[in-house]
Amino acid sequence: MQAFLNWLDHRTGYKALVHEALYERIPGGARWRYVWGSTLVFTFFVQCVTGFFLWTAYSPSFQTAWESVYYIQYVMSYGWLVRGLHHFTAQAMIVLLVLHLMQVVIDGAYKAPREVNFWLGLILMKIVLGLSLTGYLLPWDQKGYWATQVATNIAGITPFVGPELQKLAVGGPDYGHHTLTRFFALHTGLLPALLVFFLALHIAVFRRHGITVPDPHRAPEATFWPDQVLKDAVACLAVLAAVLALTVWKGAELSAPADPAEPYQAARPEWYFLFLFQFLKLFPSSLEAVGAIYVPGAVMLVFFLMPFIAKWDRGHRFNVRFVFGLMGAC
Repeated sequence: MQAFLNWLDHRTGYKALVHEALYERIPGGARWRYVWGSTLVFTFFVQCVTGFFLWTAYSPSFQTAWESVYYIQYVMSYGWLVRGLHHFTAQAMIVLLVLHLMQVVIDGAYKAPREVNFWLGLILMKIVLGLSLTGYLLPWDQKGYWATQVATNIAGITPFVGPELQKLAVGGPDYGHHTLTRFFALHTGLLPALLVFFLALHIAVFRRHGITVPDPHRAPEATFWPDQVLKDAVACLAVLAAVLALTVWKGAELSAPADPAEPYQAARPEWYFLFLFQFLKLFPSSLEAVGAIYVPGAVMLVFFLMPFIAKWDRGHRFNVRFVFGLMGAC
């Protein structure tokens, strides 16, 4: 075996790569505040595994989607567990993304020369939100069906391209089979591929510049293995335990089959889009585009401009207060 590994190393140099990855120096020592990135990668791995098993039993047709999810939830062995893990891990990813974003801004890890990596992180955040949105429709139940109508109607008020954008997402003038298959293709094909691509870029750029350390002299220098790996592993296990607890205690909901003729009075997006849903109520119908497009667009623009804002006097302080203010408002 050792001879084979030596042969492989001679041709690939994998030992040097593994050593560089595992024994990277961490100025200031291992810290709990560095675990968010690893927990996000872990949750994505859980989503891939559980998503694969769901895929083996799911039928992406408006005539059979709800029945296949019912089969997964109530008939398939441990289907309730797999679906619950997939559902609540998606919720956990949103929470971890917010915590990771706050940590990056507080530590100033968005400043030069790390601004490109910060922008890649923002793109990854948008992709994860897109995965959550497209996955919400797939059970084809009343809650997901009507909540998706709310979300696509918001896209429909985009100036100039709104109606065409909505029609592209829906697959025609009405919600039906083409809507489901398009959301399924996005959820299981395009968006995961984009996530893997940008995640690889994100990690590669991060490896180039390393960790941003607010106080590198606080503690002796440590290495990624085993110092930081231990903390990352504990954090990942804590996330998994929380998701398992929610799955056993609450379980993933499945409401009645989607019925276009029977509006769902409580139709609203999931909690991570609920702030936008409530925010739109502040605007009359003639100004919906302001609340749905312009204000969220301006917020995202501020995030993308943060590396430049930080160059001003008190710019970093403004960025930190902006993030905390936004989290408080949401």
